[in-house]
Order: sequence, then C-alpha cells, then structure tokens
Amino acid sequence: MTEELKYNLLIIDKSGLTPDEISVSTLSEEGFEVTTLPDHSEALSRLSELRPDLIILGEELAEDSFKACRQLRRAVDVPVLMLGTITRSRGWVRAINAGADLYLAKPVSQAELVARMKAILRRRQWACAGR
Repeated sequence: MTEELKYNLLIIDKSGLTPDEISVSTLSEEGFEVTTLPDHSEALSRLSELRPDLIILGEELAEDSFKACRQLRRAVDVPVLMLGTITRSRGWVRAINAGADLYLAKPVSQAELVARMKAILRRRQWACAGR
C-alpha cells in the first residue's frame, strides 16, 4: 500500500467560503491538510510555520486582495489561487498581474476547485522535477 502525498493548503478568507465552494472534510479526503486564517497579515506572519504548498486567497475587498496577493508572492514561492466575485476579464487580469496563478469567480463548484488545485500542484511538481 502506498501512502498518498498530503498537501498543505492555506485558505485566507475574511468572509468565509460557502460550503458549496469548499468543504474542509472533502479537501482532507482529496489529500489536503487545511489551515484557514481570516486575514493575510496573520498568514504572512505564520508562513514559515505553516509551509503551504498552495494558498487560496478569498477576495475580501478588491484592492486589499490584490495587495495581499503581491505581499504573499514576495514572501513565499507557492501557487496562489484567488477566489472572488469579479466576473470581468479585466479583474482576472489584475489578479494574475498581482501574482495569482489562477482566478476563479464565485460561485465555483467544489469539484472544479479541487481539480484546478490539483492541476496547479501537478504542474509545479513537474517544473520542480525539470519536466
């Protein structure tokens, strides 16, 4: 029997993600160890302790979220997935330019969210392995 790889997932979201978008128990079943924090300031101070493999950043206030994303990217080299309510491509472009690897507009199905998270992590593993 092989042991499945566990990923450390850090979720930063002030308003809370709805159960339709994310379930901690489902994420655990999918191989994620989940830590949730309400703001990016606490996350920044705990990054070395938490050692996330992936960060989900919820959109709190548009400007704060973009600023938080830039700060996180400067502090740690892990993928950042932003979840928010911006549905126009201009907002998505801002998120990517702020350092997000992916921006998903709410509501997003849990199945899609998990699939995209795994794809981001798979690409990162391939890049680290020199593929």
